[in-house]
Amino acid sequence: MNMFIVVLSFAMEVKLLHTIFGHMPNPERRAEASKEDLARASLVTVTNNIGAIARLSASISGVERVLFVGNYLCGNEMSMQMLAYAMEYWSQGSIKALFLKHEGYFGALGAMLHKLDPDIQQ
Repeated sequence: MNMFIVVLSFAMEVKLLHTIFGHMPNPERRAEASKEDLARASLVTVTNNIGAIARLSASISGVERVLFVGNYLCGNEMSMQMLAYAMEYWSQGSIKALFLKHEGYFGALGAMLHKLDPDIQQ
């Protein structure tokens, strides 16, 4: 069984995050957006990018199941639903997104295994 594992662990600077949204340099438009709108837009943008990269990598590798791990998904039902839907839709049902209950633990475990065996193919 071929499986591709995506470890989600990163942080974005606020300046970088604001450049993602086209109208944010405009003070009037920025004033109209609530903190909740910006938080949701950030979550959707980051999650869609993760999904696109994971789907492309899985397609290139010939993998049918993508296992998402990492603390980014901890309690983040919205991102898990978006990733599952995007993987199903954009792959026309050929690639499935899988999630673990203790995703942060398995991300750390994968990093440890990689450290112990540097010959593991990336």
